[in-house]
Amino acid sequence: MAVARFLQISDLHLGRPFGWLPPDRRAERRADQRRALEQAVREAIERGAHAILVPGDLFDVEGVDAGTMAFALNVFGISGCPPVFIAPGNHDPWSESSHLWGPRLLRARGWTWPAHVHIFTAAGWTLKKLPGLPAVRIWGRAFTSHAESRERPLREGSVILPDSADAMGLEVALFHGSRENHCPPWQSVTAPFSDQELAYSPFGYHAVGHYHVPSHIERKATDHKVSTAGQGVSGAASGGVRMAYAGSAIALDTTETGAHGALEVRIEYGQRQPLVEIEPIELDGRRVFDVQADVTGAASAEQVDARVRRAMEEAGVSERDIVTVRLTGRLVRGVRYAGPGSQFRPRTFHLRLDLRAVRPDYDLASYRRPDPTTTEERFAATLLARLDGERDPAQRAILESALYYGLDAFRLREVVPSYEELGS
Repeated sequence: MAVARFLQISDLHLGRPFGWLPPDRRAERRADQRRALEQAVREAIERGAHAILVPGDLFDVEGVDAGTMAFALNVFGISGCPPVFIAPGNHDPWSESSHLWGPRLLRARGWTWPAHVHIFTAAGWTLKKLPGLPAVRIWGRAFTSHAESRERPLREGSVILPDSADAMGLEVALFHGSRENHCPPWQSVTAPFSDQELAYSPFGYHAVGHYHVPSHIERKATDHKVSTAGQGVSGAASGGVRMAYAGSAIALDTTETGAHGALEVRIEYGQRQPLVEIEPIELDGRRVFDVQADVTGAASAEQVDARVRRAMEEAGVSERDIVTVRLTGRLVRGVRYAGPGSQFRPRTFHLRLDLRAVRPDYDLASYRRPDPTTTEERFAATLLARLDGERDPAQRAILESALYYGLDAFRLREVVPSYEELGS
């Protein structure tokens, strides 16, 4: 029995602008990206990884700045870095004219990828033997345009292992794609594959990128399938983890809660059944939180701040973290809340307040009486009637905000942002 170790990292999106952060926080978050990749390389060296697997979206866009490009070329060049295999994704597709990957354009700028970095350049499957482990082969496929792809990377017959395939060896797939029926709501489906296609794949392990949420599929060693490859059995008979997304190496926006980082992948092979195990490696020094604070009955902005502070403390938010606090409930009429106080600035790296579920404590039932007489009553009755007949959630939200802003204007003689999102 032999063991192959890999470090899998993807969806780093170097060069991302982080426009949702305040301007004074964006450079620091980009520095977090670089620190995460530097740490990943160190982890690979310290853990004795035989290779680093990068299944796509190392970069956010084609035109990254020179500093970001120089960093990416140099980070894999440190002493002891194992071989690196990169399968470009939909954000950083391969082409001869690519400023990221094209050898001619890189040479024109005095740059080149280190010799031990292998970049897959074809839209179809190609293989590269793993140096030092001749029975292990890395199969990769690249995106060659930014367009969403409907091509199915694991469709039947998409890869035929050659006659030289070692039945006691290991075939590893590296690609960017979407597991069907599991796409996060904020991401798009591209290069889709089904669980059934995965089950019948000839590969012993699938290192996949694109989804920013970590996940994996594990199969019992006794759950046999028959490979459609015609040659080779490392996939058909493998046990343990069949496929894994490492997720984004650091959280890229406020929706990506939880831990982020890379995976150590350990595969025993050389018997009839490769066995795959994974271990998460946390790389992001910041956590993203999404918490709720009920402000019902709060009689002042200071009381609202106290509710927000308590919700953050109970969730374990630190000064390094990114947090969304969703306010709910009904504020005492007349309370104006224009955002968090200055004392919150040092408590988090970034705080976003979502006030869309907060409403003032107006007696709406009183506006449903027949024959409204005042302008205020007629306004409220009209909006309530439209709300009663509206089924679209987005339109209902707009109408509801209009109703409360209008009542604020009638009752408080002022309109200030109160029912949207506020940042700090």
